[in-house]
Amino acid sequence: MTGLPGTFDGRIVHHHEFHPRREFTGERVAIIGSGAAAARLLPGIAAEAARVTVFQTEAVWIVPRAPLPPAALRHAPDGLVRLVARANLRWQVRDSWLRYRLTPDDDAGVAVHDSYYRTLRQPHCRLVTWPIARLAPLGVRTVDGIEHRVDTIVFADDSHHVVRTIGRGHHLPATAARVGAADRKESA
Repeated sequence: MTGLPGTFDGRIVHHHEFHPRREFTGERVAIIGSGAAAARLLPGIAAEAARVTVFQTEAVWIVPRAPLPPAALRHAPDGLVRLVARANLRWQVRDSWLRYRLTPDDDAGVAVHDSYYRTLRQPHCRLVTWPIARLAPLGVRTVDGIEHRVDTIVFADDSHHVVRTIGRGHHLPATAARVGAADRKESA
């Protein structure tokens, strides 16, 4: 599942094997995945890890739960969703460089989460957006030549956490389309 060259000597966990609480106590943890996957995993891991490095493979828009529940989010106009997501990012992330790295391109997934940005701002959490070159025995090496030493790598898949996609293409990910169809069936 990693698809990355190289070998890591530490522990590798896939998101579906993740059991929160005391699994990462005192460890240096890397989360590799998109913003949607990191948003779901980071708060629980950061609560117990000594250091967490998020290797973001793709930025997504994050909207809070309160204003737009996922069912309404799927049918809201792209402009409204982007406006809410931009306001959420600007409100929660004051650091302009971090905000820039968290801002997705035109076509991007949308995930719903309340504490991802707040958790990412904690001093023991950091975001890396450089592409990963390879796994190294002691961690993750990015294309800029830096080896980020970690004890555990968590590979996170977001296929079930992207609620919809906004942008020029206006295509829903296959999973979001299935979830939307299931919601329509339940309300019928």
